[in-house]
Amino acid sequence: MIKFILKFTDKNFLFLSFILIIACFFPLFYFSTKFVINGWAYSDALINYSEGFIRRGLLGEVIININYLTGYKLSIIHSYIFIIFSSLNIVLFISLLKPISDNRFIYFFLLFNPFLLFFPLNDTGGYLRKDIFVVTLMLLHCFFCNQFHSKKINIKKYIILLNFVVIPFIIINTLIHDLQFFLIPFHFFLTLNVVNKDFNILNINSYINRKNIAILIYIFTILPLVVFILNPVSLEKITLVANNILLIDPDVYKAPIIHVSDPFYFAAKNNINFMFSADKLGTYAHLYNYLFLLIISVGSVYLIFNIFLKNKLFIINHNFIFFSVIPLFMLFLIGRDWGRWINMISWCSILFYLQFNFLRIQKTLFLFKKNFYNFISIVVCVYFLFFITVPHCCKQQTIYGGFSDNIILAFNIIFNKSNHINQNFRNIN
Repeated sequence: MIKFILKFTDKNFLFLSFILIIACFFPLFYFSTKFVINGWAYSDALINYSEGFIRRGLLGEVIININYLTGYKLSIIHSYIFIIFSSLNIVLFISLLKPISDNRFIYFFLLFNPFLLFFPLNDTGGYLRKDIFVVTLMLLHCFFCNQFHSKKINIKKYIILLNFVVIPFIIINTLIHDLQFFLIPFHFFLTLNVVNKDFNILNINSYINRKNIAILIYIFTILPLVVFILNPVSLEKITLVANNILLIDPDVYKAPIIHVSDPFYFAAKNNINFMFSADKLGTYAHLYNYLFLLIISVGSVYLIFNIFLKNKLFIINHNFIFFSVIPLFMLFLIGRDWGRWINMISWCSILFYLQFNFLRIQKTLFLFKKNFYNFISIVVCVYFLFFITVPHCCKQQTIYGGFSDNIILAFNIIFNKSNHINQNFRNIN
């Protein structure tokens, strides 16, 4: 019987992984259809074009039109959109991890990593954010590149996918949230690794290579930025939009909608003054915590792909990872959601490596040959995966708790009849 179970598990390992992750997310998915889990993100998602074109208005326009056509509540529509895209991201990420799944330790470390898929699960303030569409495109584009580097599709098919999927998706995402604009370099360098793998950033001749013609399509990705500049959001206009939304759902928060009209300079200055000042206790603990999380995030990815899996993949243009990530550091000056920016940097870092083809990896459960080192690595890994969380923003947020808090909460709700959900979130019904 045990042999049968082990054989079945091994044969269906990826599918069972998917079921396991969905099971972890199921409570969040379920309660998001009953309660407004993130009121700020929900309100931001409803920004729309009711008063003409406006920055970040596309998603809200879609949600309100679905509401008009079906009669479903805005919060329900919003919830199911995010359930669909969250599930899609899980599928894509597991697909990308498939080549390294035989190294069970690394596979589970990345799959349950609090910097990646589990970021919005461990801090619901990071769930229902428009970032999810940005992550979906990153995963999808990385999957296309992986298919090319694995010789499963040719350059012609990749160019078609680039022109008709990736580029339009970038434009759509930018109209949903301008965060996408900072990820354009990530996509650009993924494409450059496909169309011209011999590109040398220090060689002038590399810039005039005919192979680079394919990347000229990226010029279209700046169109939304031009439109934003030509159509600035006025306080009067966004106030009218907010009032229109309140007519449909009176419990929507007005603040996240109004913030869209904040001038760039004002937003940056306000955020810098807030995040680089002491907290209520007079300490700068938040700066050290976020720096620690950033180092762990980037450092663990580097160790995995440059030390433990070094001989299992051939990395092209390793320096591209820096040019892909650097623009994201500007976000730390613009917005105070530093946990979200670390989440984006984490995705950017790991997907750079997952774009490449991997050699066959020997099936193993551990990292080391010596039991002592394996014991230490397991203890550290379990603590990291279950007891560390990445707060989505701000100051005086703990980095301890993580997935273990979700387990405790689920136990209290099921067995101790906890009213935590009812007390902290607005009931949709």
